Amino acid sequence: MAKVFGIVSTKGGVGKTSLTANLAGILADMGQKTLIIDGDFQQTLSSYYRIKSKAQNGLSSFIRYVKYDDAISETDIDNLDIIVSDDPKAKLTDWIKESANNIYYLSAAIKKIADQYDYILIDSQGARGLLQQSIILASDVLISPIIPEVLESREFMRGTVQLLKDMEPPPGITIPMPNIPQLLGLIYRQERTVNSIRIANAIRKEFYAESKGKISILDTFVPHISSYKKASALQSPVHRVETSRPGPTASAHDTFLSLVHELLPHLSDVRPEWPGMPSSVRNNEETPTADAVVADMEG
Repeated sequence: MAKVFGIVSTKGGVGKTSLTANLAGILADMGQKTLIIDGDFQQTLSSYYRIKSKAQNGLSSFIRYVKYDDAISETDIDNLDIIVSDDPKAKLTDWIKESANNIYYLSAAIKKIADQYDYILIDSQGARGLLQQSIILASDVLISPIIPEVLESREFMRGTVQLLKDMEPPPGITIPMPNIPQLLGLIYRQERTVNSIRIANAIRKEFYAESKGKISILDTFVPHISSYKKASALQSPVHRVETSRPGPTASAHDTFLSLVHELLPHLSDVRPEWPGMPSSVRNNEETPTADAVVADMEG
């Protein structure tokens, strides 16, 4: 039965799509059958990876008709499938409004395919809305990237945290209500500056207290490095592009491996492998820099 991660934030441009693609990519290379779902009408995740076998339909068919046989495409990454967004005009939001039950259709559709995958990751739009609420209700765990800047962290508290509070049942309601999943904050694009580190530490304390323990900030953080843009341009998981880097900052490979091991401790003895993987990485030795790997891939 697949574990479903919803990647959410009410703010755009914080790294949701990059996180979804790269977390899914390393899980696939760790031998985990993985599905990514593009729940954003901007369709960025839909073009992150090359499609090896394109399905006739995508998210609209998957949700509206709870059909998956013609909605799941294969990427060129082994073990990684995708349901692309085919809703550039955001008509799904209007459809969800038509009935109070429609918000649960995504959850129902995912349950139909849950035994085919180990993990399902859903990217979401950077705004509050019914489709994002549908994604939240379909998820087992929520992950929200947080850029460690004062204004960004305030927006996270005001937007994303408030969205979850608004979805909780009012006090005194006794009829069954869906549970709101646990939210894990991930410090994203952290600079190696005193101010950035101080803000990140403040976020950990403040959000835990504010949410009464319902929101936890992960120990793993994603540093602000150029390799993520390089990986996106190459349509490759970032852990393949930057397997090591000089200095104290963790490589993208080590960062995402650490993230997987923190989220999923039962995979702590598993490491990613992929076609053309350098032997030095396989043997956990000193590995090439990001620029060297990129040059090799492009050459």
